[in-house]
Amino acid sequence: MGESMAKPTCAWLTVAFLAALSPTAVLSAGSNGTVFRSVAVGDCTATGPEKVCLTAPLVPGVATTTLDVLRDIYPGLRTDGFGHRFAGAEAVEAASDPDAGEPTDRAVDISTRDLADIAVIEAGGKAYAAAVSGGVVTMAEVKPAYRPLGRLLVATDPGGPTTGYRLLLAAPNSPVAVTLSSHFNSQEGFDAFHLVGAVGGALVDLYDGPYLYSEAEATERCELLDHREIVAVFETRKRKRHGLADIGIVVDYAATCINGEDSRTVGKKSFPIRLAYDGACYDGDTSRLDDFNAKFAE
Repeated sequence: MGESMAKPTCAWLTVAFLAALSPTAVLSAGSNGTVFRSVAVGDCTATGPEKVCLTAPLVPGVATTTLDVLRDIYPGLRTDGFGHRFAGAEAVEAASDPDAGEPTDRAVDISTRDLADIAVIEAGGKAYAAAVSGGVVTMAEVKPAYRPLGRLLVATDPGGPTTGYRLLLAAPNSPVAVTLSSHFNSQEGFDAFHLVGAVGGALVDLYDGPYLYSEAEATERCELLDHREIVAVFETRKRKRHGLADIGIVVDYAATCINGEDSRTVGKKSFPIRLAYDGACYDGDTSRLDDFNAKFAE
């Protein structure tokens, strides 16, 4: 792992012959929040549970669409998904390339290069949307009326894309967007999560992490020994500090020995993490997970 583990860069193992966990495979609500879904351009009838139509209303009875939200990132974005302007965004502290948040005129196509994700969450009579595209998160209140809350550059891994992972409610007026920056390098996978949220009516940087590492290697006993880390839990908890709910995370590790069609689990670990809001950002102890992953670099 070398230098990458000295300063982890959140990513996701994508070995083609191993089943990958998709963060948009299911839609859940409650303390688990909602997952991000990909934005589809064109025929809205072709969208399914994993996609949202660019021009369809986000919430029943409200006219706001995904297009309205994405125009905060790409002013003038058209209904066909094409545009010519990137609005830019202030970079979070952990951003891998803060200059990537500079506004610029450039071709935009969210059906190919500038893929977008969006999630919506409701709280009482209000609803919030968060969209991720071009390494930027934008957030808005979409019910009862449209009100932008800001945007931030959250791309923390220079080697791969940044996507939306989950939208949580830390308080009725404080949605929190969890993003995932990932890359796969040779036999190694890196996952970096990041949290931003609406606090006091504005989008702010809240937490960088956790960092996950996965590796696939050949050994004397295994044609392939797959070391895999996944997020098993990412949810808000009942306890609140300074007005925002704690966030509970569980990272599961499994080592699987694969020989031909035979596979067996040869090791398991679980790493529970609790994040607490201190009035400015979230903080938590990830030392067990970090120390475990550091051993791969030895």
